Amino acid sequence: MDTLIFRKDSQRRSLRRQYPRGAHLKGSLTVVTAVALLMALHVLSSGQPFPIATNPVVPELSGGVAFDGVTYLFGYVSGTNLVGVRVSTNGQLIGSPVIVGTNVGWPPRAALASARTNCLVVWSDFSKTSGVTMFGRICEPTSGAVYPAFPLLPSAGTNGFQIVLDAASDGTNYLVIWGDTKDGVFDDGELDYFSRVYGQFVTGAGTLSGPKFVVAEGLKIKELALAFGRTNYLIAFQIGDNEFERTLCRTIGLNGALGPLTEISSTLSWDCNPLAIGFDGTNYLVLWNCSTNYDGPGELMLFGRIVSPSGTPLGSELVIDTNRCGFPAVGFDGNNYLVLWSVNVDSLNPTIKARFLDSSGSPLGPVFSPLPFVGTNPPFWAYRGLMFDGRRFVLSATFGKFIIDGDNIIGFVGDVHGAFFPRSTTPPYFTNVTIANGFFQGQLCVVPGLYYTIEISTNLNSQAWLPVDIVSSTQTNLLTLSDNEPPTGNLFVRAVLGVKTQPRFALSFLEFAYGGDFGSSYTPTPSYPVNLSSYTAWFQVSMDFGYPPYETVFFTGPPGSGLQNTPAAYSHGEENWRGYQSPHVYSPAAAPGGTWIVLYKGSNVTFNVPDPQASSRLVLPLPTVSVVGGVLQSVSWVYKNPSTGATLSGPPAYMTKVYLQIEGTSGRLYNSPEIPPTTTFHSLSTSVPWADVVNVTMSYDDDLGNHYIIFYQK
Repeated sequence: MDTLIFRKDSQRRSLRRQYPRGAHLKGSLTVVTAVALLMALHVLSSGQPFPIATNPVVPELSGGVAFDGVTYLFGYVSGTNLVGVRVSTNGQLIGSPVIVGTNVGWPPRAALASARTNCLVVWSDFSKTSGVTMFGRICEPTSGAVYPAFPLLPSAGTNGFQIVLDAASDGTNYLVIWGDTKDGVFDDGELDYFSRVYGQFVTGAGTLSGPKFVVAEGLKIKELALAFGRTNYLIAFQIGDNEFERTLCRTIGLNGALGPLTEISSTLSWDCNPLAIGFDGTNYLVLWNCSTNYDGPGELMLFGRIVSPSGTPLGSELVIDTNRCGFPAVGFDGNNYLVLWSVNVDSLNPTIKARFLDSSGSPLGPVFSPLPFVGTNPPFWAYRGLMFDGRRFVLSATFGKFIIDGDNIIGFVGDVHGAFFPRSTTPPYFTNVTIANGFFQGQLCVVPGLYYTIEISTNLNSQAWLPVDIVSSTQTNLLTLSDNEPPTGNLFVRAVLGVKTQPRFALSFLEFAYGGDFGSSYTPTPSYPVNLSSYTAWFQVSMDFGYPPYETVFFTGPPGSGLQNTPAAYSHGEENWRGYQSPHVYSPAAAPGGTWIVLYKGSNVTFNVPDPQASSRLVLPLPTVSVVGGVLQSVSWVYKNPSTGATLSGPPAYMTKVYLQIEGTSGRLYNSPEIPPTTTFHSLSTSVPWADVVNVTMSYDDDLGNHYIIFYQK
């Protein structure tokens, strides 16, 4: 479970900087105390897998889920067979699995589409070399009826081998999309693309409705997906185009009428992979992979686009995740989308990630991990395995991994499990709340992957609730809350779904100086006068979400500052805060006062900064290290005048905090806590071999918000 430390603030929670590059700064964010809370009656359970198929001898791969309002039908591949098993609403298997199709190939060429009272399972049978090679079967989840298989063509005619690509339902009837190897182009024996794909309508009774019809042709059609909206279907597919891939879509009417082909991708991709489509009652959300690089950043990113019912792209292309993604799944809960995808699926450490998006494609919380390991098997993929049943999301996922020999995938091991996940509008609530030894303790039940605003008030009936923080969870549905201050008087706390406050911004400066070398001594030798060598601007954001990449944040200082529309060079933070650091500026070496502007998320944030007086406030905390048996035990220091080297009688009045950092060849070896300026001795809490030390850094804050970092080289 995640743990948050809560502390009361009178008007706002202060943002504490954490570890900008070259500095050691304290600590965790604080939120709020609580005395009186409304108690919850039960604990939300979500994301806990239940077994669907766990045969240790045969690899099993998850497929779709159907629901008729009473019972679920989970489809999956077991060996070469397509299997269905009924599952109750509490996750218990009903009866035995039933083989509904055979010889589905690898990757499996099969699909499952759910209607109101039954579902359609379709597949290609790779044991057949001629004639009709694709079949369908109607199944009823509640009754368990499995009707006879039927061919998806009345006769083979001049068709080659028919490959099932996807299927969807309008609630009563079905549409199957398929390709013909006669229209296929192969590369080294592998199917590369189709020049034509077809559609076939199927009634809810399992009979063909009308003849096959061409859905798209004259293109290099690769991966595709199909979904039904309110009055028509939407098909989206990636096509090859001069070494690149583009993503197109078109609508398909209930009578087979085709809408115009429309490109929905803005970025050309170097590769293609399976797509997914969701529908929110008004518009579609199309998801696809986009690669702008191989073997590095930009490979297999997950992109998306909102598409109107008529097939028109809306807004801009969406970037869902920039990691190596694949095999997306999407569902809509009546208010928001839940998107799942595999990460690093071709590695020894795959996983599944997820994110909630609103109907415009904007994130409602952080990327999160919806599923835990099952035994030693990691979450592997949930492709086409997500649906919303009217109350909650239902997920069918594969847990396992590829068997890899060197650079080659030689097999697969995995099982299938289901999981339930709450809808995005599930209210948060407190549970297990107590006052222990005078301090508040409790738990907040949340939906992982959503932001919640913590608000406080001194009057439960007041309309004046003060937002003090934004919290979220990326794994568990229980956030453990504890207070580090005893409550005083009546103070109420509540958690509200969503972000109910404006971002908070702060700007400060990091001033750098070089203090000298240790040489063979345990005390470095400065070369006086010691002057500031450079500075960086440090822009801090809290009470926000969806923090942008540092390259998109720009600094502009007053004339002569050395920063004019300069992108940030570094960022650091956590889920509920982030800091952005500018590049080093060497001329001037001290940050000037004046008007500073930071471009953040496309808007200017302006600060009118008084003169920081950094040059006149430079002091040298000159360290002496104590080394016993080759191990650094402690550090003491005196304060020196940087111009003359004279020892000061004590710290200047403007000095507020002191920090000690120790760097090694492999990175940071030690961070001290905040040290009062009047303290000039610190014993290390961990063992640091002196031979591993590269430099010692003494840092301090002043009362104008500057942070000074003085390096001493070993």
